[in-house]
Amino acid sequence: MKKIITLILLVFMGIAGVAAAQETKEEKGTKKKQKNRIIAAPFVFYTPETRLAYGGAGSYVFRLGGPDKDTRPSSISPVFIYTQEKQIKAQLGTDLYFKHNNYRLQATFLAQKYPNKFYGVGHHTLEENEEVYTSKSMDLFFAFSKKIGKGLYMGLQYEFKDWDIVSVEEDGMLITGTVPGSIGGRVSGVGLVLNRDTRNNIYFPRRGDLFEFNARFYKKFLGSEFDFTSLTLDLRKYITLFSSHVFAVQSLVKVQTGTVPFLHLAQMGGQYNMRGYFEGRFRDKNMLVFQAEYRMPLFWRFGLVGFAGLGNVAETFGELGLGNLKTSYGVGLRFLFDKKENIQVRMDIGFGEDGSSGFYFSIFEAF
Repeated sequence: MKKIITLILLVFMGIAGVAAAQETKEEKGTKKKQKNRIIAAPFVFYTPETRLAYGGAGSYVFRLGGPDKDTRPSSISPVFIYTQEKQIKAQLGTDLYFKHNNYRLQATFLAQKYPNKFYGVGHHTLEENEEVYTSKSMDLFFAFSKKIGKGLYMGLQYEFKDWDIVSVEEDGMLITGTVPGSIGGRVSGVGLVLNRDTRNNIYFPRRGDLFEFNARFYKKFLGSEFDFTSLTLDLRKYITLFSSHVFAVQSLVKVQTGTVPFLHLAQMGGQYNMRGYFEGRFRDKNMLVFQAEYRMPLFWRFGLVGFAGLGNVAETFGELGLGNLKTSYGVGLRFLFDKKENIQVRMDIGFGEDGSSGFYFSIFEAF
């Protein structure tokens, strides 16, 4: 643990040096017309699921609208990650905005080998049920949407995923083959998306809101080995209080019906929802999560965050009841790495019930 903390401090010191040099350059320079650019950098992060992870990421940023400043920048971004848990991820993603943001095209290809933990299905699973398994998978995702109002988009989605379970524990649940998807499988589904985004910044919003509704239908006639439906509603609100203090809230609902493979079940925990619980510590068809954060500046580019959450999973939506929700809470430190785009480096420590906890070191906010 001491080595990890030392590494984190060195990374923060290095980032601070780069940021200071960048700030001086920005102050001395004059504004220039935005041009196409290539961004590439190594990175390091830490989560309970990966432990220490490192790799490289790049992005080719350009504008399909030409000199039209109203068109958001488009990007093509490769990422490679390797972790202490011997997890390997290779991803290529695109996010394209066409002239005046009237159309948006997103596509992602992901190949990974991912050792992970499974505790069973439901919100009453025990810590001693933990078993380690390794999956190999390939994912394809496409989404095409059209602007139908101010900040409002509607479109179609497609997802394909093929996976194999290459190792399981001899005395675990997955080896029995009774858990859907535990011997491998394939899903193929189409869906609808409705998205309204009025955030003033996508990386560190200070005001505005995000509304996103997804409905996906995985059917055998599309090539899926599992027949199920998945509905997701994500609501976020950001309020500037005073002196750059921000209050952020999120409500996340996932409802699924049919035969859902365990890799597609709603998973509570991780660095994005209910920090303090291992990602997938509790999983089931349905999930309900409420989160809130208070973000405040400290000095120079450093900030402080306090967060809390309520959430749970269940086989049916009616079983989620407000009286059954689990709690999480924690604090975090922020460093403003990129002043122009408002990109934050974050370090969080979260706590759940029954002594569970998690440490997270990465970039971008949880929500």
